[in-house]
Amino acid sequence: MKNFCDYHPTRIAHWSCPKCSAMLCPECVIKRDKGSYLKGEYLHLCPKCNISVDWVGVENIIDPFWHRLPKIFTYPLSPSPMILMIVLSVVRILFSGSGIFGLLIRGVTWLIVLKYSFESLKSTASGDLKPPKINSETISADFQQVFKQYGIFILIFLFFGWITIAVGPFLGIVFMIFALLFVPAMIILLVTTHSLLHAVNPVVFVRLAFRIGRGYLLMYFFLLLLGAAPAIVMKYIIKFFPAGLHLLFYGLAESYYMIVSYHLMGYVILQYHEEVGYEVDFDDFRDPSLETAEPEKIDPDATILKEVNPMIQDGKLDEAISAIKDMTRKDGITSVDLSDRYYKLLKMKKRTSEMLEHGVNHLDLLAGDNNKPKAVKVYSECRKIDPKFLPSPIFLLKLAGWLNEAGKTKEAVGIYNSLVKAYPKNHLAPKAYFRAAQIIHDRLMNPEKAKKILNSLISKYPDDEIAPHVKNYLANM
Repeated sequence: MKNFCDYHPTRIAHWSCPKCSAMLCPECVIKRDKGSYLKGEYLHLCPKCNISVDWVGVENIIDPFWHRLPKIFTYPLSPSPMILMIVLSVVRILFSGSGIFGLLIRGVTWLIVLKYSFESLKSTASGDLKPPKINSETISADFQQVFKQYGIFILIFLFFGWITIAVGPFLGIVFMIFALLFVPAMIILLVTTHSLLHAVNPVVFVRLAFRIGRGYLLMYFFLLLLGAAPAIVMKYIIKFFPAGLHLLFYGLAESYYMIVSYHLMGYVILQYHEEVGYEVDFDDFRDPSLETAEPEKIDPDATILKEVNPMIQDGKLDEAISAIKDMTRKDGITSVDLSDRYYKLLKMKKRTSEMLEHGVNHLDLLAGDNNKPKAVKVYSECRKIDPKFLPSPIFLLKLAGWLNEAGKTKEAVGIYNSLVKAYPKNHLAPKAYFRAAQIIHDRLMNPEKAKKILNSLISKYPDDEIAPHVKNYLANM
């Protein structure tokens, strides 16, 4: 069961405080640069106790590999591995003749694919779920790892031949089945220990497979499917393509399934790193939730600012206001800069009702930009003009969090209560209930009142996603 942040109950915890036992997500932890010679290295501190927190580990953050299979299969479709697979497949076609030189070139291309697959395995095992970039390190450095893997297969076949000759083919086949069953465990040991002798030690690799347990058998099943996939592609799929492309698609299929197989083994190491005895450091770990960052978007409001700035410089403030309204009528204002300019223009011209109306959206944008001082200032200005001024639920939730962080606990509770009263049917209302109860229990030291709020929360929102966390919190009070 995964642990969730005490302050953001729907977010997975990355840290825990050894003093107060609080579970914290990255947003809650105070990140402080060590400075001096250690500049670029960070301390992660509990916001309540101001002491170093402990990383909860990979197992609380990542999903089991059987839940991640779609992403595992799309792993080689990123630019770096795709370019590598296409280039090497084309090279194999160009040197597909039967000569010794062509055979040598094709062998080198397979070694390069295997080396890149090894790098994929190692980077995945350390917690980086993005494919490695193509450079001299991923292609040529530390190449002995590739030869050591070949050493595993050579030793298996030597023992198979010796057993078959000395004892008989039946026991030879039994040995081969046994050995092939544990090949993934040998490769995992080779990566984690860098020792060929350690990897082929039956006591070690059998124990490792049993430590992983059923997960190992499931991984092995998928590896068998991946190993057979190129032949299936060749027999049933490639025939639908022109004959001239058969070698290209077959080469791509072999490279693709090899990279997927090694990425899968790397993810198994990551998932079972404690059982495997492989250390994963949080400085190397890459949060999976960040692996598909959206491309940077061009801000369409920047064009509007360029148009209205000359009007403002000429003192034509009403014209600037009208221009902004006309140009944002369809899509609204989405940038903080344009929103701030529009707010100030309305304030200067004392167009109070329009300023208050825009203030709701402006506060949302400031909150999204995490601009606390300006957001609090704008909120205070609007409330001073109209005490009934009501921002959006998301802003109220964020404002309450800021007040709580600043030690203004009673004010924070008041904002949470305002959210619940103004927006009782909003999906953020249960979270506001819960956070108010936490403050009342943890900081205002009123457990009875906190219990009353939490019981009311469960009664009003029994099917909300936060309900199980509320019940768990109640049980531990």
